[in-house]
Amino acid sequence: MQNLIQEAPEVAQAFRQLTQSIDGYSPLDLKTKELILIGIFTADKAVRGIDTHVRIALEAGAKKDEIISAILYAMPIVGLPSVTLALGKALEIIDQHQTG
Repeated sequence: MQNLIQEAPEVAQAFRQLTQSIDGYSPLDLKTKELILIGIFTADKAVRGIDTHVRIALEAGAKKDEIISAILYAMPIVGLPSVTLALGKALEIIDQHQTG
């Protein structure tokens, strides 16, 4: 996202407006939204997204088992490699959160 902000700030702003519109429409609470995003980033093998959204989910009150469950639900669709990648990153962030 940093590169997008730096190289195309108007596009980054449009992206922010889109996500704000979705947030405004959605009745989901922040924790639920973040758990869904963790599942989506798992499917996409997007480690940066896992990093960001696990942190936000933890701050929103998500528990370790909820985050792990969000990742595991992706397994039947995306397979073991994607889940293993996401789980490794998520556990790293959870550990930092618990010890930090």
